Amino acid sequence: MDIQVSITGRIAFPPRFFPAKGDSPAMWSAKLEVNGPPTPGRDGASYVPTRQVEVVTYGVAAIRAGESYRKGHLLVVQGCDMVARSFESKDRAGHATIRSIIKITATAIGLCSRYSMVTESTSPSQISAASPRMVQGASAADEAQPAAAAA
Repeated sequence: MDIQVSITGRIAFPPRFFPAKGDSPAMWSAKLEVNGPPTPGRDGASYVPTRQVEVVTYGVAAIRAGESYRKGHLLVVQGCDMVARSFESKDRAGHATIRSIIKITATAIGLCSRYSMVTESTSPSQISAASPRMVQGASAADEAQPAAAAA
């Protein structure tokens, strides 16, 4: 039997991309914030806890993910493996604490359109060197003509 995992979450921190070196393929890693089920609180009111899930992908999928996804994007991830891992880190007071996270090896990653609208745009994280006319499909010759006409 195979492990098949599917989650929807928002990228919490800037994702990391590691280019291929030697025999190892390229790797992309991001931490997603995923809403858990409503949980009763101490005072009886329910709240929705937020969990963090690490998503990792390799090869060409990693290269495409590195080009496409940024902090804040809402993703749908399908994975073939899920591993729980624990590590030691410091809390805000500087005390050592044990943390754990679920790591999913992704086979497919895509923008989620169910909870937010998917749009194509140039954001500050995706700097475009071309002018708006070039992005809209005007050729370089069309771009040069208004400058020549003004002279």
